[in-house]
Amino acid sequence: MMQARQLCRADVGIWRDLRSEGVRLFPDDFLPSLNEVETVSTEQDMQMIAQGGRYGVFDGSTPMGIAAIRQEVFERARHRAFIGPFYVIPQAQGTGAADLLIAALVDHAVQAGIWQHELCVAETNTRAIAFYERHGFQRTGHWPNAIVTSRGPQHDWFYVRELARD
Repeated sequence: MMQARQLCRADVGIWRDLRSEGVRLFPDDFLPSLNEVETVSTEQDMQMIAQGGRYGVFDGSTPMGIAAIRQEVFERARHRAFIGPFYVIPQAQGTGAADLLIAALVDHAVQAGIWQHELCVAETNTRAIAFYERHGFQRTGHWPNAIVTSRGPQHDWFYVRELARD
């Protein structure tokens, strides 16, 4: 049975392995390069995990994906959080694993007083675009030349989803 849960420091290897795999398999869909991801120390990743907002989805004990939500630090922007990275292994895509991760991020957001989620997605990543739109994200902007790859500039879409507020 699949379930999503917040990662803890003991899960640092899972976080590192899946993040590297995602960037290796889909280099144009992530902001950092594989070299940049792999130069982050284990201790740095452990510190980020300890701050919260890092989730994994598991089928039993097998990791199937990861996601992060990062709340804005400034008082007047603390209602907002950026989602990313978000990665589900190819074998688990279409199984509901990504739905469980999004639900975990929403639960986290509600508990933290976050009511606006934001993310960027490559224009060419049609599968991710369909997923985010199915989950209520609305395209609100265009980010030209978001990253530059060996094939040239890549453009991103900016998406926002507002959660219900009390």
